[in-house]
Amino acid sequence: MPRTSLRVAVAVILAGGLASGCKWMKGDKDKGPAEVESISVEAANPERRTMAETVEVSGNLEPLEKAEVYAQQSGIVEAVYAKEGDKVSKGQLLAKIDDDEISLSYRQAQTSWELIKDKYARYQELYKEKMVSDQEFKEIERSYKDASSNRELYALRLNNTELRAPINGEVIAKSCEPHQFMGGMEKAFTVADISKYKVIIFVTESALKKLKTEQVVDIRIDALDADTTGYAHHGNISIISPQVDAGTGTAKVEVVVPEPPPGAKPGMFSRLKIITALKPDVLAIPKRALVREEPAEVWVVKGSKVELRQFQAGLQDDDYLEVVQGLAANEPVVTAGMEALSDKSKVKVVSGRGAVSRKAGKPGPVKEEPKPK
Repeated sequence: MPRTSLRVAVAVILAGGLASGCKWMKGDKDKGPAEVESISVEAANPERRTMAETVEVSGNLEPLEKAEVYAQQSGIVEAVYAKEGDKVSKGQLLAKIDDDEISLSYRQAQTSWELIKDKYARYQELYKEKMVSDQEFKEIERSYKDASSNRELYALRLNNTELRAPINGEVIAKSCEPHQFMGGMEKAFTVADISKYKVIIFVTESALKKLKTEQVVDIRIDALDADTTGYAHHGNISIISPQVDAGTGTAKVEVVVPEPPPGAKPGMFSRLKIITALKPDVLAIPKRALVREEPAEVWVVKGSKVELRQFQAGLQDDDYLEVVQGLAANEPVVTAGMEALSDKSKVKVVSGRGAVSRKAGKPGPVKEEPKPK
């Protein structure tokens, strides 16, 4: 091909390309900037509800009244009259320690006391008549007192061979058997009144100032309650310790359970919830809407966009947070999908838990999005 023809062909190609480029640019300008894709989110309107602030702790059931029975006289256990689970009355005989030797010593002491008692009575009369000296009378008086003390000592030791129930209740523990040797002050029985219980709990310094005696406490006993979320039983705070343990930063609190449920046993694990503040009919939002807790922040849906908003929070429970100031009832907050959001992001509110209804401005029905086939 001649050189002149080649130049003409190149010029034609360049002119065509330039014309096409101009047309493409003109076409883009006519279409405007590319449309920003909306981010799908779930949202919910603030709603009015009752909010309660609670202190939640745990502890174990203990009998309200419990007494240990100790052997005050050492010896061989002669007989046992009660077993675990038996209901007993105050003063009822639970066990007997062999008393043969002590009984013999008591009878000797009783005889000696009776003899000296008669002699002391005669000397009292003689002393009034001044027929015996002061020294003789004082010697007889001292002998009488010694005999009386000796008699009382063996009477006490004899009485201590009987182990009796100190209160009305039920035997919840037994650690003695017939023919077993028991030493002095060795525990033999535990008797408890299990018609009423208590739970010892420990609360933090901050929670302590919100508690008061007679305050109602909601209780759940795991072994007895099928509902693992509710609190079917109730008690009252009876004692609040006047001091805080410096090592743990907690204080001891006693809760009385006056009407325990059937089947309640000492040692059962219990969960307690104490309502320390209650506000009816307040504005609240789901806690899952929080972007940050301090200060409280949420994404607020404004038309097709969102804005990050700080607000003043109040009481909170497991699922909701009170709105004190900074949010209105008709301002939906993002509850899911906020991870990809930035200020002025374009959003599309989709159905889901707590989704908003655009017509009424209230939480709408929960609808699942159809899954792609």
